[in-house]
Amino acid sequence: MDEFEIKIVSEGEELGRFIVKRGFSPRVFHALSNLLPKVGVVSIGNTYVCLNIGLKMGVEKFATDASMGDVGYSPYFQGLVFFTSASSEECRLIRTALIGRMLTPVERLKSLKDGAVVSVLRC
Repeated sequence: MDEFEIKIVSEGEELGRFIVKRGFSPRVFHALSNLLPKVGVVSIGNTYVCLNIGLKMGVEKFATDASMGDVGYSPYFQGLVFFTSASSEECRLIRTALIGRMLTPVERLKSLKDGAVVSVLRC
């Protein structure tokens, strides 16, 4: 298996789906494939929505920039980062490794509030 799909659910409503690919970051791919389902807490940045899921690990390679719809892992947040617009400075600042891409519009994640609790589930 070189990729799998994950969905984000809040209060029983599916907010989005994304795909994780092994080739982007094999260590994070392996950890996520064995970790889910997981509950996460939302934090909002200028160009991203982050879900802290308590995943403590290093990454193989940090990205220097991200595009809207990119999904990453940040050891700083111990979780998943969904870029809601293009980012270079914040991507480097939170030391993000790209791991996949949104399959659904990222705008739905913008409705989340800081501190909201969501479920991260494998499809």
